[in-house]
Amino acid sequence: MRLAFFFALCACGGEPATPTPIKFLHTFNPSETELFNKTIADRGWIVDASLVPFARGHQVITEILRAGKACPDLIRIDATWLPGLVAAKLLVPPPEELARAPWTAISRELASLGGTMWAVPQTIDGLVVVRQASTAAPKSERIADLVAAATASQLAHPLGVRVDGYWLVPWLRAEGVELAPPAITSDGAVRGLASFAALFGTLAAAPPSAGSEAPDELRRWNTHELAYWVTGPWQLGDLRDRDQIEVSALEHAPRGGQLLVVPACAAQPAAGWKLAKELTSEQVSLIFSDAFATIPTLAIAQEHATPLVQRTLGALVHSELLPRTPVTPLLFDDLNPAVAAVVAGDATAEEAIAGVRRGWHRLEREK
Repeated sequence: MRLAFFFALCACGGEPATPTPIKFLHTFNPSETELFNKTIADRGWIVDASLVPFARGHQVITEILRAGKACPDLIRIDATWLPGLVAAKLLVPPPEELARAPWTAISRELASLGGTMWAVPQTIDGLVVVRQASTAAPKSERIADLVAAATASQLAHPLGVRVDGYWLVPWLRAEGVELAPPAITSDGAVRGLASFAALFGTLAAAPPSAGSEAPDELRRWNTHELAYWVTGPWQLGDLRDRDQIEVSALEHAPRGGQLLVVPACAAQPAAGWKLAKELTSEQVSLIFSDAFATIPTLAIAQEHATPLVQRTLGALVHSELLPRTPVTPLLFDDLNPAVAAVVAGDATAEEAIAGVRRGWHRLEREK
């Protein structure tokens, strides 16, 4: 999808000049894209914006930057993609003005590697526990207390979780296992996967068909089938009655976010960073935050965000980043089907983890 906005600028005494548009490659969803288009047009920016689906973003962006031709001036990426792009020397760091901006500590951490800031942080996200204000909070952040609270509910399947390796991370970490190839060799990985898979069909409903998870979760929330929903800011924007929603932390939950980066092959790097500054400004970030409950990264923007956004941020403050290595985003290629196989009863946790070990060891050898 390619969108361009051109505004004729009058050059006194001559023909109207058409500035070169800033090329921006992003991973916004359709609703975010619509708001981006309107916001950027209203503010007079000249942007040639292209969309790459998030699921394909890591591979597509890496291939474009490695080719080094017709590169974007600015790219929106997931934070887990940053280590690989930096290791491949495909990015340039932001100018001092942006690096010194008043980002919050966890925002700056998200955009930095080895003490160097390589990106501008746009949003913060991660897994939290969402519930109605009328529903009792779990006694603590521990998984055991979340499970106990769900068990006490009168609903048939009161717990909302997704068959996805990202959702599995807290259960692995509770067994002392990090999302990293060396750690998957322990028996804790088998225990973590087994306890997570056991939720489905009991506290959690049987999973919907692949690809329909997000709308199915939203439907179940809106029909009051869920008491506790493990999800992230990416779904909160669709919720009604936001002032009636409470958010709790989940122990060992992963934290991440979206970053804005300028590739080394960009034709207009300075223009790219100017657009990044605009998109993370207090005014623009709050336009998106008010619409979609996304978490801004500047301290002043967070202070003026809605109560729901502030509660979500509070629940994420002590969550944990995924390992900052180039292989991290690739680990889910093996982990996701393994989780699905155990939940479906097509494999035991032992068999699935054995397959994950083989796949992750292959990645380690190839890196």
